[in-house]
Amino acid sequence: MNKRRLFLLFALILWIVFIFSHSLQPAAASTQESDGVRRLLSLLVRHELSSVFVRKLAHFAEFWVLGVLAAPLFAGRKTMRPLPVLFYSAVLGMTAALCDETIQLFVAGRDGRILDVWLDFAGACTGAAVILALLLSAQKILPAVRTAAAGGSKPKASGTKKL
Repeated sequence: MNKRRLFLLFALILWIVFIFSHSLQPAAASTQESDGVRRLLSLLVRHELSSVFVRKLAHFAEFWVLGVLAAPLFAGRKTMRPLPVLFYSAVLGMTAALCDETIQLFVAGRDGRILDVWLDFAGACTGAAVILALLLSAQKILPAVRTAAAGGSKPKASGTKKL
């Protein structure tokens, strides 16, 4: 495993630990943290945001980052097959979401919700899809940039006649 993929794996594991550590917080601590984030976001957007909206946004955002970290980890170096990358990222997102909500079943004042599983899953899929789109566009653009930087042009197809 190269250094880049090892770094991504380490970052992904740390991020999952971050997500699960928030699920282990009792309801009072979680509410206090959410209220602080809500106040900050309300100041930034200059509009009062509801606690429910901020909590659901947090679910989506946490798992969006998970998808952003997972997609390049599952992508190959030279040839990338988009569907397996998206599939593995989605499976990881769903597995982490199910574990996350299950953890909350055992924490004081918290409960696991199926809506949150689907929000988490949607966030992971969206993050993976964004990164996948960026990787695919870079895969198409970079060869042209390299050719132009080398000062060359595309080689002519064999079988063409010189005049």
